[in-house]
Amino acid sequence: MAPWWHALIDFFFPPRCSFCGENREDKNPAGVCSACSGQIRKVAHPCCPRCGVGFASDLGEDHLCSDCLGGNGHFTKARALAHYEGILPEIISRFKYRGDSRLAKPLGDLLADYGDPDFSFRDYLLVIPVPLHPRRLRRRGFNQSLLLARRISRRYSLPLNFTALRRIRATAPQTELSAAERRKNIRGAFAVFRERAVAEKSILLIDDVFTTGATVEECAKVLLKAGANRVDVLTLARAR
Repeated sequence: MAPWWHALIDFFFPPRCSFCGENREDKNPAGVCSACSGQIRKVAHPCCPRCGVGFASDLGEDHLCSDCLGGNGHFTKARALAHYEGILPEIISRFKYRGDSRLAKPLGDLLADYGDPDFSFRDYLLVIPVPLHPRRLRRRGFNQSLLLARRISRRYSLPLNFTALRRIRATAPQTELSAAERRKNIRGAFAVFRERAVAEKSILLIDDVFTTGATVEECAKVLLKAGANRVDVLTLARAR
C-alpha cells in the first residue's frame, strides 16, 4: 500500500496504543506507546545464567541463584523479557483470561524483540509452546503460548511444532500453589507423541509467565527423554 494511503488512513483513523487504547504518536514497532512501554521493566544483568532470575543489586557478575546451585534441572537456560509488574500483569490477564487475543501481536512482537548477549533465536531448530489441556483449551478458545510462539516462528523463520508436546492430564491452576505443590501438581502432565519431531533438536520452549519454573521443567524433562538435544525457555514475564 502506498505511503500516502497509510497517511490518509492514519489521519482519519489515528492508530491507538495496543495496550491502553489511546491515540498516541509515540509508539514502538509493536504498537505500544511510550507511557505503557515505560512501565515494562526489562530483566537485566546480573542474573542467574541458568534460570534468568534477576538479583536485587545491579552490581557484580552473573552467578547461579540458590535454586540453581544444585544443578538438577532439565532446561539449560531460561530467560524472560520483563518483570511481572507494572502494566504487564493486567495485559497478560486480558490476553490470557479475558480472551483478548488481539494482544498476541504486540506481546509476541515484544517477545520476538528480546535481545541479550547470551541469547540468540538462531540457536534453535524448533519452537514449541507450552500446551494447554484440551479441556482448558476449549474453555479459553486459544493457547496464549502458541500465539506468542507463532510470532517468533514467523519473525525468525523457525519451525513451529504445537502437536508433538501435549498436556495429557488436567491439573489444578498453579496460581495459588507453593513451589513444592506446583512441582507435584504438574508431574506427569505432559507427554511427547512424535519423538522424531523433537529428536536431536535444540528447542526453544515458549510460555507467558515464569514463576517457579515447575511447568517448563516438566516440559523440558519429557522433551529431553524423547531425544531433544537441549531445551531453553523464553517467557514474557518473570514473576519473581
